[in-house]
Amino acid sequence: MNWLDENYRIVLMCGDVDVGAVYPPSGRASVWRWRVWVTKSGHPAWGPEPTRRGAIGQVEARFKTFLTAAGLAAIGGAA
Repeated sequence: MNWLDENYRIVLMCGDVDVGAVYPPSGRASVWRWRVWVTKSGHPAWGPEPTRRGAIGQVEARFKTFLTAAGLAAIGGAA
């Protein structure tokens, strides 16, 4: 798993697959938003976190739950 910084968002990549993203606060918002497309249930998940680290943690934890449910394991990358 690797994080790709696209300026307006940070995308979690697994190979060539976009897994989810973290969005920095914009406008008057003070929270980081996160969204995961690849989840255990097959339904996207999203929410706010007060910090970048918290938002990244949410995305990684939900993707790791998917990997466990699918009987897969992340190899390589930073995670």
